[in-house]
Amino acid sequence: MDNEKLKILEMIQEGKLSSSEALELLNALQEVDNRDERLSLEKSDTKKERFLRVRVSGNNPGVKKVDVNIPLSLMKIASKFINLGMTMIPQEAKEQMEHKGIDVSKIDFDELVQAIDQGLSDGKLVDVDVDDAEQGRITVEVYVD
Repeated sequence: MDNEKLKILEMIQEGKLSSSEALELLNALQEVDNRDERLSLEKSDTKKERFLRVRVSGNNPGVKKVDVNIPLSLMKIASKFINLGMTMIPQEAKEQMEHKGIDVSKIDFDELVQAIDQGLSDGKLVDVDVDDAEQGRITVEVYVD
């Protein structure tokens, strides 16, 4: 913006602009600068790190509580390793999971992370309440924040 201001001052000096015309141009430059600064701040506010959060809690004091926060940026990197790791599951284990209705070959972790990152799944992804005879009521929540 300093270059533009210098150009305006040079144009005044050369007699190409009056002082009032130069003032209008300088004010317009300032407005553009202020707008750009506001947009930059808005973008930085929307780029806050998002997390996949897992919470496990119970109403019984003896129940262990779990509180896991995973940055989505880390999940993007980890998803590549997870996909590779899925290829290393022994065939017998895959068959047992398939027998129970779980086909791990169809899970696309890259796609899941991308969907979460694009805001398609803000809020709770999983919300489970279980009554356990030994542990009491257990709540599991998985959500994006």
